[in-house]
Amino acid sequence: MKTIIAAFVLILYPLLFCETVFADVSVSLKLDRVEATLTDTVRMEIRVDGSRTSDTVPLISGLESFRVTKGGTSSRVKIINGSVESGIDYAYFIQPKKIGAFAIGPAVIEIDGQKLKSNTVTLEVKNAAQSAGADTGPVFIEASISSNEVYIEEQTIYTLKLYHRINVDDLALSLPEIEHVSFKQLGDPRNYQTVYAGKSYHVLEVRYALLASKAGNVDIGPSKMTMTVRQPGGRSLFDDFFSDSFFKGRFPSISSGRPLHLSTRPIELKVHDLPQKGKPTNFTGLVGDFKIESQLEPDNVRTGESATLTVCVSGKGNATRIPIIDFPDLPFAQVYSDQPAFETEMTDHGIGGTKTMKWALVPEKEGRFDIPELTLSYFNPETHAYHTLRSPHQVLTVLPGKKQDETVFNASLDNNSNDRGSLKKEIEQIGEDILPIHTAAGGLSVPFRIMTSGWRFWLSLAGPVAIYLVLLAGLNLRNRSHHGLARSRSRNAYKKFMKRCRKVGGDSIDLLDAFKEYLNDKFSLSIGTLTSSDAGRLLEKHNVNTGTAGKIRQIIETIESAVYAGNNVKDSNVADDLLKLVKTLEKEIR
Repeated sequence: MKTIIAAFVLILYPLLFCETVFADVSVSLKLDRVEATLTDTVRMEIRVDGSRTSDTVPLISGLESFRVTKGGTSSRVKIINGSVESGIDYAYFIQPKKIGAFAIGPAVIEIDGQKLKSNTVTLEVKNAAQSAGADTGPVFIEASISSNEVYIEEQTIYTLKLYHRINVDDLALSLPEIEHVSFKQLGDPRNYQTVYAGKSYHVLEVRYALLASKAGNVDIGPSKMTMTVRQPGGRSLFDDFFSDSFFKGRFPSISSGRPLHLSTRPIELKVHDLPQKGKPTNFTGLVGDFKIESQLEPDNVRTGESATLTVCVSGKGNATRIPIIDFPDLPFAQVYSDQPAFETEMTDHGIGGTKTMKWALVPEKEGRFDIPELTLSYFNPETHAYHTLRSPHQVLTVLPGKKQDETVFNASLDNNSNDRGSLKKEIEQIGEDILPIHTAAGGLSVPFRIMTSGWRFWLSLAGPVAIYLVLLAGLNLRNRSHHGLARSRSRNAYKKFMKRCRKVGGDSIDLLDAFKEYLNDKFSLSIGTLTSSDAGRLLEKHNVNTGTAGKIRQIIETIESAVYAGNNVKDSNVADDLLKLVKTLEKEIR
C-alpha cells in the first residue's frame, strides 16, 4: 500500500506545474453496426468529450421500436504535455421489435446548464435468417454476400458469421483463393448476441469487400475456420485445483479443449462485363459512385506569385483506380504539379477513398483568366451507366507585380564605371549565431545555479516527502473511521430512502437514483450505474429471498423504460410498491 501511495505522489507532483487545457464539449452517438435482425442485440454508445460530469443522463430519441438495457457508464482522462482530455461514455444495448429503417438520435444531455445534441444514426433491421430446420449444434459458421450479381470491379459484401453457444479460442480463418477475385477486410471483427432457430448464440462477424476483375460465373468456395472448443464436462481433482482464481490467466495452457474444423457452403456469383455502349474515351476502369471538388487559393495574386489549385476526387468503389488527371498547359502561367495523395476510407458498406491532386500556378502576365475544367469518367453500377465528372469553374485574377527600384543602382554603376573595383560595401552584422559567443569569463557561469542551493532546493527535495506523509496520515484516519461510518450509513439507509421517495413523486430518474443510493448506504458500496439485473444479483448475494429480488428487478425494469424514453413513471403505485419491497428487504437482511 505504501508503495502505491508513493508512486501516486510521484505521478501527481509534476502535474502541479502543468498547464491544464480542456477541449470543447461535444456529444456523439455510435452503433456497433448499421444492419441487424430482429434477434440481434446492438450496442449503442453515447460519447461525451470535454467533460467528466453531466447534469442529466442522455435522453435518446428514436428508441420507441427497441427494447433498451443500460450497459454502464465510464469516464476517461488523458494527459499529454499538460493538456487534459476527458470524457464520459454511456453504453446501452438495444434490441429491435420490428423490421424497417430507424433513425436513432439525437441524444440530448445537459452539461453545466447547456443542452448538447449528438448526431443521428440510421439502423436497418431485417428479418432473421431462416434456419435449415436441422440442429446446427453449439458451433457453426455461415457465409453470405450482399448481391449475387455484380459488374467487374463492383464491390459486394462478403460476410462470415461464427455462431457459438460454448467457449472457443485459438481461431484461424482461411479464405478461398479464387483467380481474379480479391477480398479486403472492412474494419475489425464484431461480437454480439442473437437468436438462431430458437436458441441464443454469441456471434463473431467479419465483413469483406469482394471485387471480381473478370466477367463470368464465379464459384466462391468454402471459407475454413479452425478453433479450440472448450466444453464443460467431467473434471478431475487436478482440474479443480488449477481452476482456482490464483492460476487463472497465469497458466492458460492448462485448460483442456478439442480442435474443431468448420467450413462454409459455396456461393455462386455472376460477374457482368462493363457495357460498351456509352463508354467515354477517357474511361480508366473506375467503378462506383464518385464526386469531384476543386479549390483555388488564393484566387487573386500578382505576377510572379503562386496560386494553388486543389482537386479532390472521392467516393465509394475501386477508389485505388482514380487516375492522376493531366493538367493542360496555360498560356498565361507556368504550371508545377505536386505529388498526389491518396487516403483509403472504410465503411460498413464497402471501401472508398479520396485522391487529392495539387498544382501551383505562377502567372506571368496580368489579367482575369478562366482555369480550364478537369474531367473524369466512371461507371455507376446502381444506374448501370457511365458518368463524367467536371471540376467546378475557377477564375484567377492577376494584378501587376511589384516593380523593383533599380534606377539608383544603375546610376551608381554609371557614375563609377571608371573605378568598378572600389564598389565594396562596408561589412555589417546582420545577426548572431544560435549559441552565444562569450567574451568574458563571467558568461561561463552555470545557469540556474539558484536552484542548487537555498530554500528552493530544499523545497524541491522535501515537497514529495511532505505530500506522501500527509496522504499516509489521511489514509490511516480514513481506515479507522470507515467501519463506524459504514454502520451508521446502513442503519439510516431506510429512513433516508423513505424521505427521498416522498419528495420525488413520479420522477423516474430520481426514483432510480434513490434506490441506488439506498443500496450504496445499506451495503457500503459505490455503485455508479444500476440496472435491473445488477440489482437482482446484488440482493441475491446478500441472501435476499429470490421472489423479493425478482419483484424489485421487475420494478426497476419499468423505471428504466421510462428513463430511456425521457418520461416519468405515470403509475403512482410503482413508488409505493418499491417502498414496500424495501421494507421487506430490511427484515430479510437482518
